Amino acid sequence: MHLTIGRRARLTVLGAGLITAAAVALSATGPALADTTDTGGTATITIPRSYIVHLAKSGVVLLAGAPSTSSYTAGPGNFSSTDAYTLPVTGGNGEVSNFYGTVDLGGTLVVISAAHSQTATITDLKINFFNGTLTGVIDGAARPVTIAYISGNLSSSTGTGTETFTATQLAFGARAAAALNTALGTTVFARATNLGSLSTTYDVTVS
Repeated sequence: MHLTIGRRARLTVLGAGLITAAAVALSATGPALADTTDTGGTATITIPRSYIVHLAKSGVVLLAGAPSTSSYTAGPGNFSSTDAYTLPVTGGNGEVSNFYGTVDLGGTLVVISAAHSQTATITDLKINFFNGTLTGVIDGAARPVTIAYISGNLSSSTGTGTETFTATQLAFGARAAAALNTALGTTVFARATNLGSLSTTYDVTVS
């Protein structure tokens, strides 16, 4: 099912983890079912080759800053090839059982404009389950912005000490697009552009 995690909303998880219910509006202060601590794992943002090429045509390159990594996977055709950016999970209190909290990510994403010899760095990335966003801080700004809104086909699962979440679409946030355009002297970034998909598997302890 195609869903978007709306702001101030959550989703009910059924069966083996396929998310099949519509978002249920709740108070922004709703508590977690238990105290969860995220202790490790990874999250991967997979961007289609077509978008990487779109950036390159404007002289913009996206790199993974250590300890993040990136890997290119060639598909049967150019349209199915992808570049995957993998970041370590460093903490947080996110839990997929009731879509609460955040998963904190280490590493950075570095965006370079070759045309203007300018660089923008995205740090402090977090997956926010409560409002369905991927947030980050651009060039040390005082406040984080929404890098992307999580949407598309969503799924989750829980195991012994681990949780997994995937989303097939990441819609570029307007403020992030504007901030990057300003920092790099470009107009290549546009709100609502589908950046690709998100997947994460991370270790949890529950008390």
